[in-house]
Amino acid sequence: MPLSTFERFLPWTGAIAGLAWIGQASLFHLDAADSPGKATTATIHDHLALNYAAVGCLVVMGIALVFFASALRSRLRSAEAGEATYSSIAYGGLLLASAGLSQMVMWSWGLINGAADAKDDAALHVLSFVGYFGFAGMGIGLATTLLATGLAGLGNAVLPRWFAIVTLVMGALSALGAAGIPPGGLVNYLLLPFWLIGTAVILARRQARPTAAATPVEAQRIA
Repeated sequence: MPLSTFERFLPWTGAIAGLAWIGQASLFHLDAADSPGKATTATIHDHLALNYAAVGCLVVMGIALVFFASALRSRLRSAEAGEATYSSIAYGGLLLASAGLSQMVMWSWGLINGAADAKDDAALHVLSFVGYFGFAGMGIGLATTLLATGLAGLGNAVLPRWFAIVTLVMGALSALGAAGIPPGGLVNYLLLPFWLIGTAVILARRQARPTAAATPVEAQRIA
């Protein structure tokens, strides 16, 4: 059955999410030094337009991840002969990551439109700490998705084996990063957009090529 335009576009939402992550990292200007608790009212106001754009990137990424979750689940399910397993876990992980991004948006608005506007240095100091480590919540969802996707790639051959192994390693690092154990957080912060873009390309190239295990799955659904 021919794919619809929406189905062909869906995998590329992963690339959109990856580019949005690069965008927010490049645009945010909240502090003079890259360390927690260092946000300043002057820096935030001097780069107000860029900070607004950075928050917009987080919003775009959060939405794109929900769409991408559907594309990833569809691909993983194509090789699951029975009840969905890895696909459901990976799907739920991306939804959790999107929820984590919504928290990052909230803390960012608290910094930019709340404490900075009110010139409340005490509140700004606290929110700067929270915002700096805000990606940790998103990391739990990402670790879940990466581990499930890597295991599915190794067990069902829905992804290149080398990519599945890389994904598993990133999943372990992401879990360590969420727990505050280096270098997990830093590695995944930097590698995340490349994984999203790479996965988008792989899904887009493979979505029209069903796996060998897909035939019995479809037969079971029809029955």
